[in-house]
Amino acid sequence: MTSPKFRLLSAPRLSRRHLLKSATAGAGVMMLPMGLPGRAAAQDMDKVTHQLGWVKSIQFGGHFAGIEQGYFAEEGIEAEFLAGGPNGIGSDVAVASGQATTSDTDVQGVIRANIRDVPVMAFGAIMQKAPGAVMSLAENPIKGLEDFPGKTIALPDGVRPQMSGLLEAAGIDPASVTYVPVGTDPGILAAGQVDGYYGWATNQGVMLQTRGVDIEVAYMNDLGVPGYAGVLIATKEQVETDPDLLIRWLRAEIRGWQWHLDHPKEMAQLMVEKYGQRGLDLQAQTAESLMMSDFVPVGDAAENGLLWIDPGVFEEGIASIVAAGEVEEGAITVDDVMTQDLIREAHASLS
Repeated sequence: MTSPKFRLLSAPRLSRRHLLKSATAGAGVMMLPMGLPGRAAAQDMDKVTHQLGWVKSIQFGGHFAGIEQGYFAEEGIEAEFLAGGPNGIGSDVAVASGQATTSDTDVQGVIRANIRDVPVMAFGAIMQKAPGAVMSLAENPIKGLEDFPGKTIALPDGVRPQMSGLLEAAGIDPASVTYVPVGTDPGILAAGQVDGYYGWATNQGVMLQTRGVDIEVAYMNDLGVPGYAGVLIATKEQVETDPDLLIRWLRAEIRGWQWHLDHPKEMAQLMVEKYGQRGLDLQAQTAESLMMSDFVPVGDAAENGLLWIDPGVFEEGIASIVAAGEVEEGAITVDDVMTQDLIREAHASLS
């Protein structure tokens, strides 16, 4: 395991504001009343703005559970979540430019940001298994790399180098696969216009299934792409100079995601009625919410706690990008792209 770039003390460093809040709460005074905090209380809160990687929907339910249940308020944080989308600003750009304090990406995303000299660092991961997958019709299934030759796959440009690297490693000519642009609606797969469609099984996969389409799902993780999804990032300066804020934010996030996992149907209802974008379908949101137990509390999180990240996953991610020829070996190290310190401290202070 690679040593982190820096070490925190055994207990999280608390800001003066947070210490005053805790001291007042211990005296029996509620500084952060639930529901409608007063203006003075709101002014005492630390603001954290998070740029979502997609539109507001159940895939981000744990964030909004943290607001609904008052977990962020208890940590002295006013949390704001900005919607993303197909034309939204990139997560690394949002953080590096100061538009957001934190954002979410994937393992390859944070590595590629550093290759471009965008100074962001991963400090947690929501989904321990990435739901990104190549989906196909059950009557013409794509189950493994050996099924790709001769197929037409709707695939994002950013994923093509990974796929080509996987195929080459398996002794398959990447030129034997035809790629076409991918959109957000998987209807092109249902209509038979493509043999495979890349998307999230928890999103586009649910769309297809709720339309009565029987699909085969080949997860990118299972095909050989290492990584988490919903990798939390902040600037390296934020991580190094004010870890307390991110530790408190992580504590609220951990509790929020646990609440989501414990109340999946209620969380889906909240997203449809209160927190999500307009027009969300309750049936689809509920189905996706129930699937979160297959992605969030598994893998490293099952052993170490929710939102855990491990350096080994990032080592594999760097190796895959080197193998794809995107960067020279040694140009990027694990210490450049992630730290385990903050999530470790968050769990230690919750126990």
